[in-house]
Amino acid sequence: MNNVKQLSPNKSTYRAEIDGLRAFAVLSVVFFHAFPSGFKGGFIGVDVFFVISGFLITSHIFQSLEKGQFSFIDFFSRRIRRIFPALILVMICSLAFGWFVLLSDEFNQLGKHVAGGAAFVSNFIFAGEVGYFSTESEYKPMLHLWSLAVEEQFYIFWPLILWVTWKMRQNLLLICLFFMLSSFLINIFWVNRFPTEIFFWPFGRFWELLIGSVLAWLMLYKANMFVSNGNKKNKSLIYILNNFSRNGITTFIGIFVLLASVFLITTDDPFPSYNAIFPVFGAVLVIVGGSASSFSRSVLSNKIALWFGLISYPLYLWHWPILSYLHIIEGGTPHRNRTILAILFSILFAWITYKFIEKPIRFVGLKKGFRTLVLCGAFFLTGLLGLFVNFFDFKDSNGIEDVYLRQGLEHNFGSTSRWYKGLNDWLFLGNYAANTVAKLKLSIQPNQKEIALVKNNLHELSTVGKKTNTKIALLIGPNKSSIYPEMLPSEISVSPTRYINFFLDELNDTKNLSVYDPTNDFLDIKELEGLLYYRTGTHWNNKGAYIAFINMLKKLGLEGPTVKFSLQETIPGELIEISKLNNFPLKNGDTWLAKIDHKYELIRSKNSYIATNEAFGDQEVVYNSNPIINKKIWVTGDSFTNAMRSYFNATFSEVHYLGHWNKRLKGLSSDLEKASTKPDIVIIVKVERFF
Repeated sequence: MNNVKQLSPNKSTYRAEIDGLRAFAVLSVVFFHAFPSGFKGGFIGVDVFFVISGFLITSHIFQSLEKGQFSFIDFFSRRIRRIFPALILVMICSLAFGWFVLLSDEFNQLGKHVAGGAAFVSNFIFAGEVGYFSTESEYKPMLHLWSLAVEEQFYIFWPLILWVTWKMRQNLLLICLFFMLSSFLINIFWVNRFPTEIFFWPFGRFWELLIGSVLAWLMLYKANMFVSNGNKKNKSLIYILNNFSRNGITTFIGIFVLLASVFLITTDDPFPSYNAIFPVFGAVLVIVGGSASSFSRSVLSNKIALWFGLISYPLYLWHWPILSYLHIIEGGTPHRNRTILAILFSILFAWITYKFIEKPIRFVGLKKGFRTLVLCGAFFLTGLLGLFVNFFDFKDSNGIEDVYLRQGLEHNFGSTSRWYKGLNDWLFLGNYAANTVAKLKLSIQPNQKEIALVKNNLHELSTVGKKTNTKIALLIGPNKSSIYPEMLPSEISVSPTRYINFFLDELNDTKNLSVYDPTNDFLDIKELEGLLYYRTGTHWNNKGAYIAFINMLKKLGLEGPTVKFSLQETIPGELIEISKLNNFPLKNGDTWLAKIDHKYELIRSKNSYIATNEAFGDQEVVYNSNPIINKKIWVTGDSFTNAMRSYFNATFSEVHYLGHWNKRLKGLSSDLEKASTKPDIVIIVKVERFF
């Protein structure tokens, strides 16, 4: 191996421009979260952080290996002293504030997210809950910890890989390039199919850190590439790049690319995908440019930039919980002036944290080893506290009831409550579930990325279905609040424009796709047919499910079974359990027994596709010996499918229940293409609130 060489064109080992780059990264993220419409691509600041982290961490490891001084204990002790103090403080303060302003179910969820943050698995948790750009993300104070989790996962595996490679005397550059390219290809190939997972999971993100690792290798072992040798006759590309760096041109281009990324990349673009190349490339150019040029010194190394660079980590930790709680308290997008005030508070808290918490713990006081042990213990206890908050039922806690700033919202109507009570002892699903109330009021609107994702999935499926002679049908399960708005509390004003229409309008021109929304039909007949939904539940009952089912068949040009209905003793809906109102009065009239007027026998078998249980029900294949329609169908849906299963089974000769649409829809076109025996119809049942 070559001896360690100077890491940059600068004489000093301190990289002032990197602190300036940190300042750019954190302020981009802060302003994106505060004013997403003005700084549409500000989220790319996280990608810049990834490049910086990969570069600095790998540089440190390479130098330590060269000197024979690398120690895993020392490496992780440094990480602990750097990361833990501010993170512990922010998580504890978030829990404390959440005690006062969150409803019990929200507080439980916050506990889970704090525990996930302490275990550095937040990215996996959030990947299973919500998209980063979804409006629901605004109500998750710990959402930003996903990026920290990715970095920590990188720190766990990367030092070991490099140490083993070094001991085996293998080529470090090839190792860096191999893992970088592997991660990049995973990102490219899977971003459209699994956009949420690729955004959060490390496998599609590590390439950004590893580009920093490749750069670290080049600057260590090929330092002459970045430092002019003074040979004016050398007209090579390297010589030109050297001069670009010395004159600040490289830094200028890097900053230009970063600024363009902030204002040109949007949440509607696939990300990371190819789009992440631009901020990553910009960050690389800034690091290569160094701080020797007057341009770099004036832009990235001035006192203001350096100050923000120093507090970048605590500022990143503080800003999102403060903004998120502001959204929660206000029940939506806060006023601009309050948002600006929140940013100022974030900066103030970040400075206080850096000066009085982070800096003293890192550099002074107790012995390093003891400090590390104390921090590990405190971090572990914080994680345990999060678990306790997650599992403890605070609904019946007199203490929390006494200090609620939003006391009473559990039993009425709130901006983020799990449930609320309507008129005449009707219960409704609250805003906690997919922003149901906000969508009903149209206080939020879907972004183009969400609309495009639904449209593209169904368009792709419909295109494949046309090739395989398979009809595609989308059946909407209307929200109960859409069918019985007269039972809503007076606090809720229903928008004349439905949230779901933003999606349905985009599907009108999709060929080979039959879309049926029974809302208007339900509104027309509900007075004649009796109740179509459970008063204390979220779903349609057997009669509502049948009317939707039979009308969907008519739209497909098919005939279904005749069904006779008789009223049965009412059953408690799931909102009874959710609200924990065990003595809530139940009224008859919403529970129907369905008797299908057709004789048939069923044979059931396990579905070969997936062998798990979901809210949709058991995944299986059902064969009918005497079907009304001799056709094979695939069904993917959600809990609104449960009441329809008997109708499907009685009607068709072969019914394949594939699983929940959330898991199956993305890959359904591929499954249809590969299937040896094609279905005649693919039916998707999706409840309105999850659009």
